[in-house]
Amino acid sequence: MGNKFEIREVLEVFPHWETDHTAKGASYITGTVVFEGRVPGDEVESRIEYGLRVEDSSANAQLVRKYLQIWLEAGGVIPEWVPPTDEELRELMPPLTARQFRLGLLQCGRSLEQVDKAISVIEDDIERAHAQIELEYATEFKRANILLMSLWSALCFTPEEVDVLWQEALQL
Repeated sequence: MGNKFEIREVLEVFPHWETDHTAKGASYITGTVVFEGRVPGDEVESRIEYGLRVEDSSANAQLVRKYLQIWLEAGGVIPEWVPPTDEELRELMPPLTARQFRLGLLQCGRSLEQVDKAISVIEDDIERAHAQIELEYATEFKRANILLMSLWSALCFTPEEVDVLWQEALQL
């Protein structure tokens, strides 16, 4: 089986927590390699991300390692892995359906009336109307939604309590 893409140049590497960012050999790198290239048959080059693991011996992994080694030898630097912040992790949480959102609130002892009351005290008319429309008509809710973050505070939730609510509501 041939390669699934052609590589022009490596652009950067996003390390994995297992990556030794000081490694000079591409065969020791686990992470996401970002390169400029194209899929055979496509005329347009694009930015491609390839998840590389040390144990991956596929033809594509070998090709990526070849270009990654060239990049490293030319002075490419793999940054040290930094754990994601709580906010970054919250951005990645799957959205809740409207049903999951409402049932999650109920499971945590908050009623829809309490939510309505929290929205009713928003001073700005446009912001209040926006919040009402969002709550009533949204089909999904994202964890990092600005409106929801202020709503959680008004309902006396800590960010950590919302994280727990979110994870439990995803199972509903």
